[in-house]
Amino acid sequence: MEEMGKHTGGVLSQSSKVISNTCKKAEYQISSSMNEGILEIVFTGKVTNDDYETIKNETISIQKSMNINNELLDVRALSGRLGLKQTFSIVRNLHSDISSINTAFVDIGENASYNSIHETPAIKAGLSFKCFTDINAARDWLKSK
Repeated sequence: MEEMGKHTGGVLSQSSKVISNTCKKAEYQISSSMNEGILEIVFTGKVTNDDYETIKNETISIQKSMNINNELLDVRALSGRLGLKQTFSIVRNLHSDISSINTAFVDIGENASYNSIHETPAIKAGLSFKCFTDINAARDWLKSK
Protein backbone atom coordinates (compact mmCIF):
# COMPACT_ATOMS: atom_id res chain seq x y z
CA MET A 1 0.00 0.00 0.00
CA GLU A 2 1.45 3.35 -1.05
CA GLU A 3 0.96 6.08 1.58
CA MET A 4 -0.25 9.31 0.01
CA GLY A 5 -0.62 11.70 2.89
CA LYS A 6 -2.03 12.54 6.28
CA HIS A 7 -4.49 15.37 6.69
CA THR A 8 -5.51 17.03 9.93
CA GLY A 9 -8.18 19.55 9.07
CA GLY A 10 -6.78 22.57 7.22
CA VAL A 11 -5.18 23.55 3.92
CA LEU A 12 -3.48 21.00 1.68
CA SER A 13 0.19 21.65 1.17
CA GLN A 14 0.95 20.52 -2.40
CA SER A 15 4.60 19.80 -1.66
CA SER A 16 4.13 17.58 1.36
CA LYS A 17 0.53 16.38 0.96
CA VAL A 18 -0.03 17.28 4.62
CA ILE A 19 -2.87 19.41 5.84
CA SER A 20 -2.28 21.73 8.76
CA ASN A 21 -4.93 23.64 10.62
CA THR A 22 -4.27 27.22 11.65
CA CYS A 23 -7.81 28.15 12.82
CA LYS A 24 -8.60 25.51 15.42
CA LYS A 25 -7.25 22.21 16.61
CA ALA A 26 -8.73 19.52 14.39
CA GLU A 27 -10.16 16.55 16.19
CA TYR A 28 -10.16 14.39 13.08
CA GLN A 29 -7.52 13.16 10.66
CA ILE A 30 -7.73 12.15 7.01
CA SER A 31 -5.11 9.87 5.49
CA SER A 32 -4.97 8.49 1.97
CA SER A 33 -3.18 5.66 0.22
CA MET A 34 -3.35 3.64 -2.98
CA ASN A 35 -4.14 -0.07 -2.62
CA GLU A 36 -4.34 -2.18 -5.80
CA GLY A 37 -5.58 0.76 -7.87
CA ILE A 38 -8.09 1.92 -5.25
CA LEU A 39 -7.70 5.27 -3.52
CA GLU A 40 -8.39 4.56 0.14
CA ILE A 41 -9.24 7.57 2.29
CA VAL A 42 -9.38 6.85 6.02
CA PHE A 43 -11.08 9.20 8.47
CA THR A 44 -10.22 8.95 12.19
CA GLY A 45 -10.85 11.00 15.31
CA LYS A 46 -13.98 12.97 16.12
CA VAL A 47 -16.16 14.92 13.68
CA THR A 48 -19.00 17.38 14.22
CA ASN A 49 -21.45 19.06 11.86
CA ASP A 50 -19.20 22.15 12.00
CA ASP A 51 -16.45 20.14 10.27
CA TYR A 52 -18.47 18.98 7.27
CA GLU A 53 -17.52 21.74 4.80
CA THR A 54 -13.81 21.37 5.58
CA ILE A 55 -13.98 17.57 5.36
CA LYS A 56 -15.84 17.78 2.05
CA ASN A 57 -13.27 20.20 0.59
CA GLU A 58 -10.30 18.16 1.85
CA THR A 59 -11.76 14.95 0.44
CA ILE A 60 -12.47 16.56 -2.95
CA SER A 61 -8.92 17.95 -2.98
CA ILE A 62 -7.50 14.45 -2.44
CA GLN A 63 -9.80 13.01 -5.12
CA LYS A 64 -8.85 15.67 -7.66
CA SER A 65 -5.13 15.19 -7.02
CA MET A 66 -5.40 11.55 -8.11
CA ASN A 67 -6.42 10.09 -11.45
CA ILE A 68 -8.73 7.39 -10.10
CA ASN A 69 -11.85 5.45 -10.97
CA ASN A 70 -12.35 3.75 -7.59
CA GLU A 71 -12.23 5.06 -4.05
CA LEU A 72 -12.90 3.60 -0.64
CA LEU A 73 -13.97 5.94 2.17
CA ASP A 74 -13.30 4.28 5.54
CA VAL A 75 -15.01 5.96 8.51
CA ARG A 76 -14.96 2.99 10.90
CA ALA A 77 -12.56 4.77 13.30
CA LEU A 78 -14.43 8.09 13.15
CA SER A 79 -16.40 9.17 16.19
CA GLY A 80 -19.55 11.17 15.45
CA ARG A 81 -21.33 11.49 12.12
CA LEU A 82 -22.42 14.33 9.92
CA GLY A 83 -26.09 15.17 10.03
CA LEU A 84 -28.41 14.10 7.21
CA LYS A 85 -28.64 17.69 5.94
CA GLN A 86 -24.85 17.93 5.60
CA THR A 87 -24.60 14.50 4.01
CA PHE A 88 -27.30 15.28 1.43
CA SER A 89 -25.53 18.58 0.71
CA ILE A 90 -22.25 16.80 0.05
CA VAL A 91 -23.91 14.30 -2.29
CA ARG A 92 -25.93 16.98 -4.09
CA ASN A 93 -22.95 19.32 -4.58
CA LEU A 94 -20.29 16.90 -5.78
CA HIS A 95 -18.30 18.19 -8.72
CA SER A 96 -19.14 16.56 -12.05
CA ASP A 97 -15.61 15.21 -12.55
CA ILE A 98 -15.76 13.44 -9.19
CA SER A 99 -19.22 11.99 -9.74
CA SER A 100 -17.74 9.45 -12.17
CA ILE A 101 -15.77 7.77 -9.36
CA ASN A 102 -17.02 4.45 -7.98
CA THR A 103 -17.24 4.97 -4.21
CA ALA A 104 -17.37 2.33 -1.50
CA PHE A 105 -18.22 3.71 1.94
CA VAL A 106 -17.11 1.53 4.87
CA ASP A 107 -18.48 1.96 8.38
CA ILE A 108 -19.18 -0.11 11.47
CA GLY A 109 -22.27 -2.32 11.62
CA GLU A 110 -24.12 -0.23 14.18
CA ASN A 111 -24.27 2.62 11.63
CA ALA A 112 -25.64 0.46 8.79
CA SER A 113 -29.16 1.92 8.90
CA TYR A 114 -27.78 5.47 9.02
CA ASN A 115 -25.53 4.74 6.04
CA SER A 116 -28.20 3.01 3.98
CA ILE A 117 -30.06 6.35 3.92
CA HIS A 118 -27.13 7.77 1.90
CA GLU A 119 -27.23 5.20 -0.89
CA THR A 120 -30.59 6.20 -2.37
CA PRO A 121 -29.87 9.93 -2.84
CA ALA A 122 -26.37 9.13 -4.10
CA ILE A 123 -27.71 6.74 -6.73
CA LYS A 124 -30.47 9.21 -7.66
CA ALA A 125 -27.75 11.84 -8.11
CA GLY A 126 -26.07 9.53 -10.64
CA LEU A 127 -23.26 8.34 -8.40
CA SER A 128 -21.81 4.83 -8.22
CA PHE A 129 -21.97 4.56 -4.42
CA LYS A 130 -22.41 1.62 -2.06
CA CYS A 131 -22.15 1.24 1.73
CA PHE A 132 -20.36 -1.66 3.40
CA THR A 133 -19.43 -2.90 6.86
CA ASP A 134 -16.77 -5.28 5.50
CA ILE A 135 -13.74 -3.58 3.97
CA ASN A 136 -12.83 -6.64 1.88
CA ALA A 137 -16.33 -6.77 0.39
CA ALA A 138 -15.98 -3.07 -0.43
CA ARG A 139 -12.65 -3.68 -2.16
CA ASP A 140 -14.11 -6.63 -4.10
CA TRP A 141 -17.05 -4.48 -5.25
CA LEU A 142 -14.69 -1.74 -6.46
CA LYS A 143 -12.46 -4.25 -8.28
CA SER A 144 -15.54 -5.53 -10.12
CA LYS A 145 -16.32 -2.03 -11.49
